[in-house]
Amino acid sequence: MIVGFGVDVLEIVRVDLKLANKVLTKDELENRAKIDEEYIAGRFALKEAYFKALGTGIDGNSFQDVSFLNGPFGEVCPVLHKYIPPVHGVFNRMHASLAHDRFAYASVILEKERGGIYIGLGSNLGDRLANLRSALGEISEFCNILNVTKVYESKPYGKTDQPDFLNCVVEVDTDLPPLELLKVLLDVERSMGRIRTEKWGPRVIDLDILFYGNLVIRTPELVVPHYDFENRIFFVLPMRELNAHLVHPALKASMERLYQELLSRTFGEDVGIEVYGDV
Repeated sequence: MIVGFGVDVLEIVRVDLKLANKVLTKDELENRAKIDEEYIAGRFALKEAYFKALGTGIDGNSFQDVSFLNGPFGEVCPVLHKYIPPVHGVFNRMHASLAHDRFAYASVILEKERGGIYIGLGSNLGDRLANLRSALGEISEFCNILNVTKVYESKPYGKTDQPDFLNCVVEVDTDLPPLELLKVLLDVERSMGRIRTEKWGPRVIDLDILFYGNLVIRTPELVVPHYDFENRIFFVLPMRELNAHLVHPALKASMERLYQELLSRTFGEDVGIEVYGDV
């Protein structure tokens, strides 16, 4: 369901290079070797189209809230530095397009797709399987659970002197914006007794937002897709089970391709993970 649509047109000769620091984010400034009027005009038009799609306009928002980067295939890749719910609900998919001649023509579509939000679960303390089941029960209180993978047992990542983990991935549908979803997931972790004492340490339960539709979000509180997803077999393999053709919105690679690359690059024949059972 489309929840927002915005378009904008800007004549490129009207753009002054002095606008660069006002219009462009740090990511956009680093995305292109040469910052010219056409590049600035394109980003200005895309951001105006985005704020129109939100239904808010620029008032109360900032050009620094979103980046529009050049992708590897010539596509426009949005990056949200602040998630702003549109007037007509939430969105978990964003599509942007840009064309140039004398003018910069930009369009942005915001879409709410059922599902497409994936949460990774892990536990290596206590009754690990019971912990996963309890967490799923808690998640079902504020999300509609659509799919759950098998449970996988894997070696610890990062800090190896600790018990093995049980992991699974769940696909959910929710009207919670990303940061609100993160907040309730952290509440579940705390309610189940997780205490954060060391990075990558043992834990009763660990809940990570892996994907929120096709959105790329980079804020101080939340990075989505998960910042180290492609290196973690206990994320990649369950996601491959759910949807081998799903494309990582930042890496532009399918779950199948990420799995095969991880297999050859890191583990060879020993993937360090095996099916444990059903949740």
